[in-house]
Amino acid sequence: MKKRVYSTLFAGLCNRLEALPLCFAFHEYFGHEVMLDWPEAHDLHIAGARFCSLRPWMKLGAVRFTSLDPDEFARLGKYRLLMQKGLFGGIPHINRRLYLETGRRLRLNPGLMVALMKQFASVADDALIVGVHIRRGDYRLGSDADIYDLSNHIHSLVPLWWYEYAMAVVMQRYGKVMFYLSHNGLTVDEETRLCQTFPVMQAPRDNPYRPKRRGHQAEANPVRDLFSLACCPIIIGSPMSTFTHYPAHALGRPTLVIQPLARTLRIDPRMGYSQLFGQNIHAWMDTLYKGTQFHEVTTLSDLPDVDYLQALDWL
Repeated sequence: MKKRVYSTLFAGLCNRLEALPLCFAFHEYFGHEVMLDWPEAHDLHIAGARFCSLRPWMKLGAVRFTSLDPDEFARLGKYRLLMQKGLFGGIPHINRRLYLETGRRLRLNPGLMVALMKQFASVADDALIVGVHIRRGDYRLGSDADIYDLSNHIHSLVPLWWYEYAMAVVMQRYGKVMFYLSHNGLTVDEETRLCQTFPVMQAPRDNPYRPKRRGHQAEANPVRDLFSLACCPIIIGSPMSTFTHYPAHALGRPTLVIQPLARTLRIDPRMGYSQLFGQNIHAWMDTLYKGTQFHEVTTLSDLPDVDYLQALDWL
């Protein structure tokens, strides 16, 4: 019988995508077929993997794994059925080698792709499209709404005033800009405020997955939003969120990511940027936790030029 490695619904979409190189490592080294028990089968195609619906009897005898060290990776290769239940593990240099290769396997549902391309084509030819990803949901607001401080919690909520500041700075630096807004949990007043202050476009509110996962509710289809953000040369993002990280660093073309400093104040907002294309979630988290590959912006000229206005060719 065929050897198979199943990836289960153990986390949100981008966490599962982040973990997928390990499944392809089992395929490459031991011949396991990659099977995805994920809800996004209608909207997402991943070359070399098959979507499925795991039944109880299909799990019999499966060896479950979460974080694997290299010895465990080598040992598990002999088992016929494997089941991935967590994010990290494997052999680091193999994961690095397969990281972008796995991202290149992803394709969007053709109907959604055409709709995305039409939306982006409607933007003026000389306008820069900048992604804005605002995560609410399971993110926590600090005790003082005038302070953003990552030390409060790994998922500290970034106040709206910081996004307004960052969007204004980006318009000053790059000129003609259209913002692609992706969010979960903005209030109607917050969303209206952004749309009245800045040129903003969004995907339709047609998320088929909204009831599935508490804390990750979004009005727009997250698969389409993921690919749309990956078409942007700049993303103003949510620290520690894989939904900011994955489209910027694993899909499309290299992306400049802007986020607040680990601590910043409403009376004196600050931001910085990183460029981590091809690097995984550890590098992304280290930008704020350790200040690694993170550059504070003190003047407009600190923000680098970008090489493209939008990128649709990779779709």
